[in-house]
Amino acid sequence: MDLQHILRIRVDKALHPGATEPGVIEKVAAMASREHGDARQAVGLLARSAQLAQKRGCRISLDLIDQAARDIEKDRYITMIRTAPSQMRAVMAGVLDCAQAAGGKPISSGDAMDAYRAFCGRVGLNALSFRAFKDLLAEMDLYSFIRSRVVSRGRRGRTREIRLDLPEGLVAKIRQTILLSFDLK
Repeated sequence: MDLQHILRIRVDKALHPGATEPGVIEKVAAMASREHGDARQAVGLLARSAQLAQKRGCRISLDLIDQAARDIEKDRYITMIRTAPSQMRAVMAGVLDCAQAAGGKPISSGDAMDAYRAFCGRVGLNALSFRAFKDLLAEMDLYSFIRSRVVSRGRRGRTREIRLDLPEGLVAKIRQTILLSFDLK
């Protein structure tokens, strides 16, 4: 069955007539096809758009679909952090602390490790070895929390240069989620 057809059925059954602006179903179907092709996630995007429209007291528009997609993406990151193992959350906290201190400049893996160890000391967690720490950094890079690359420092050796790959508002929510998970405020 065509994704647009599935979405039209959902709109007809769940929403009032005229609740969507022209092009909404096509845009949701196109976004879903481009990202994942999963009808359940397309219906979820449509439902989130409908919630936003209801909250604002308007019809589902193309702009609301973009907002709903951003909200779903943010929720995905928060859920990943909330369900991550404690060591992964601690590594993320160390990276966030170090990145905040650097003021948006790239940070080195050594500085991030120092911040991670300090965070572990605050929460009473045993710090991992540097090798295990780097493995968790690579995993965070895989999930697009950070961007990292290995850079050569000449005689001083090589280091991994780390940048946060998240919007600022999401960084604050992730930090809050991590702190709450360790009973810190």
